[in-house]
Amino acid sequence: MGAGEISHINGCMLRYSDLIPVAGRKYLPDTEDIAHLISGRLHCSFDNTRNEILLIETTIPHTIGSVHSIHNGPGKPGWTLIFTMNTTRQARFGSLHGVLNWFDDARAGIHEIFDLVVPEEIVQALR
Repeated sequence: MGAGEISHINGCMLRYSDLIPVAGRKYLPDTEDIAHLISGRLHCSFDNTRNEILLIETTIPHTIGSVHSIHNGPGKPGWTLIFTMNTTRQARFGSLHGVLNWFDDARAGIHEIFDLVVPEEIVQALR
């Protein structure tokens, strides 16, 4: 709410971390599967370690992002997905309304990727 008092906002970031409880031997897409699933809609590549998918372009102007998938492991019960959207250096907002619209669009973009990545049987189990 205090954004209206700031003379300008140069950038924004939104991050969702979802820990999905996964019991049994359910299929979980690996990083390459996830990249394949989202590459039809978004231009993406891998980071240097191939553990994170970088979203080079999104449907939101001047916005990039990433998807990181961490599977079950010792001390990590379940499947963790971390979605990030952030503005690039060119982004400037002229009003509070523009900032709020960006967050609405980023949230919708993250949910769209979630729907592409998470198998339907897991989504149904979460409901």
